[in-house]
Amino acid sequence: MPELITPQDFAAFGITFPDNLRSAVPKRRAEYLAGRKCAQQALLQFGIKNVQVGTGENRAPVWPPGVLGTITHSNNLALAMVTRIGTCRGIGADIENFMSQQQELELKDLMVYPGEQQQFALLSRQIVCPLTLVFSAKESIFKALYPSVNQYFGFEAAALTGFNENCLWFTITTALSDRVPAGSNLTVWYQLFDGWLLTECQF
Repeated sequence: MPELITPQDFAAFGITFPDNLRSAVPKRRAEYLAGRKCAQQALLQFGIKNVQVGTGENRAPVWPPGVLGTITHSNNLALAMVTRIGTCRGIGADIENFMSQQQELELKDLMVYPGEQQQFALLSRQIVCPLTLVFSAKESIFKALYPSVNQYFGFEAAALTGFNENCLWFTITTALSDRVPAGSNLTVWYQLFDGWLLTECQF
């Protein structure tokens, strides 16, 4: 249980307990531990052992040389993905519980921008949790693009332009960096399962 997580639990799993978690709430400690353990397991697939995935600027994970990765967690689930540098410029994943119907209605105008309204309306006819899906997709886009942008940007920077039963398509609406010009197109893959959804983006 999250409230029972202690620094000793980090040591038992071979994860360094960071100073910035000493005053964190138990839920945040548990999420960090689960995410970093998933990251270690993912790195083992490349034969990379006993590496600490630290935290850099803007709370982004710091991966070992030659590797790109992403970590996501929500409530009692955590996941990490890694790939070799050279296969892509960035990778992002996000896992979310479905928002309630009331939350989707209340938050829609904060997350869906005018240029997306038509596609979002079509998506709403196909998906039980359209806003959760778009929110998660944009989280994955942010993580995938961050290594090429190195600064925060808002959800309005990526506009939903289409979808099918497996993918969402987005277009970058404003230049974010030399490597991410306006008009860049991105694909986000998604899966829905048991009240959860997972999105993943590569750039």
